[in-house]
Amino acid sequence: MDTLLSRAGAVVAAALIAVGGAAPVASAQLPVGLPAEVQQVVDQAQAGSAQAEEQVRTSVGGSLAAAGIAPPPGLAPSQARSPQPAPPPPPDPTPQSPCPRTAAACVDLDGNRAWLQSGERLSYGPVRMSHGMAGWETPRGTYQVTRKVRHEVSRLFDNAPMPYAVYFVGGIAFHEGDPTVESHGCIRLDQPAAATFFDRLQVGDTVVVF
Repeated sequence: MDTLLSRAGAVVAAALIAVGGAAPVASAQLPVGLPAEVQQVVDQAQAGSAQAEEQVRTSVGGSLAAAGIAPPPGLAPSQARSPQPAPPPPPDPTPQSPCPRTAAACVDLDGNRAWLQSGERLSYGPVRMSHGMAGWETPRGTYQVTRKVRHEVSRLFDNAPMPYAVYFVGGIAFHEGDPTVESHGCIRLDQPAAATFFDRLQVGDTVVVF
């Protein structure tokens, strides 16, 4: 018992000495109106001193607790913080549809919408589009991009402009046009969407029309 009390006394004495000398800068009375650069140095020193004091108090409190002695107020060891759980992954905004995740472009004829995918996740869209009218229906199926023509015209329809044309089956392509007006089979997109499809789709990419 005498040994335990002697050990506790030594630890408490060390604690008082350590804590008393841990923060000379923080307790010093400083003149008012110091130059900015001097004040900055003083502030940094005070912050470092306060941190050092806290570390000393925690260390001494831990030593007392390890010796079987309840640390007095101010010397209690800090409690270990449990790790924060990882944030949940962001929701996948890819539309639910028959279009496989491996496709680069998906065309929903009934929904009058189309979008792009990359890495099996949505990368652009969905955007509004129009497709073939009765008698000129856009065929459903799985295709590959065959060619791209930036300043295309339709020779079948009096050289009608088809900017940003991306062909994927026969003469049918994504291209710029009025997405509120039905086409002769092509997928019409407004200018920003047509330009994006043209830029991101490459020959050989899979296009699924459903």
